Amino acid sequence: MTWTKRALMLAITVALLVLTVRVVGAQALVDGWKVLNVWTVLAALACGFIMTGAQALRWTLLLAHRGTSITWSRALADCYSSSLLNMVLPGGLGGDVARVAVYRHTGAKKWLSPVAAVGAERLSTTTLLFATASLSLIDVSGRLALMAAAVAVTTLAISVCGMRGMDWRRSFAIWLSSVLGMAALFVLFLIAMAALGGPVVPVLAVVGLAAMSIPIGVGGWGVRELSVSLIAAGISVSMETAVTASTGYGLLAVISTLPGIVTVWTAGTRQKRAPTCSDSVANEQPKPD
Repeated sequence: MTWTKRALMLAITVALLVLTVRVVGAQALVDGWKVLNVWTVLAALACGFIMTGAQALRWTLLLAHRGTSITWSRALADCYSSSLLNMVLPGGLGGDVARVAVYRHTGAKKWLSPVAAVGAERLSTTTLLFATASLSLIDVSGRLALMAAAVAVTTLAISVCGMRGMDWRRSFAIWLSSVLGMAALFVLFLIAMAALGGPVVPVLAVVGLAAMSIPIGVGGWGVRELSVSLIAAGISVSMETAVTASTGYGLLAVISTLPGIVTVWTAGTRQKRAPTCSDSVANEQPKPD
């Protein structure tokens, strides 16, 4: 991504947050910091491990389907690095691009193989998030429910295309791991709501998660807060409460990716020691089957 596009993504995040502040006030955002304590931090790391572990399983299976074999531990390091980069880099795709770069010379079709694997891995969870959001929004807003359903159908088609030719057992394992990963994110959002002392509203969590899965801005900030504020009235929650819960979850989500600092640092260290293997995000360059 060019500096111009990065600046644009950063500008989008700032604009959305400013808009949110104008609608609900800055205090709603500031109150989100109250979510942080020892137990919520531990919960964030635990949920992050479950989510990333499930993602690593999908990554392993999809790469294997494309002709590249890696261990689950290697995949876990890849996914932690990817999650951290997606969270902190503008556009929300930096970590996915890095994974493609690492594996671009492996697989049956070289760089097309990791592109297909990354697409199916990421969009399988996006499909479930938007499908769930669609069902959750039926009684809130029919138009929003239809929009979420359209996104779910589109991402489902792309995911299925990426898994084409895969054994049904492996496909089932991928979708099951997506359910597990989504559940971990959902539980963490509910924990944020409970820790902030507000009402625990599942639909708020679903909409917030679906919104931040859209690769806009930085780390889902802005688009997540604005989206939950827009549906707040329809679910009998104040806008301030919705935004505070969203901000609290955003902080915990960042914490859940922090182990990626270790994997990125390890990759950088190994890159310096072995310049010829500089493409690795987490370990040595993988070898195709």
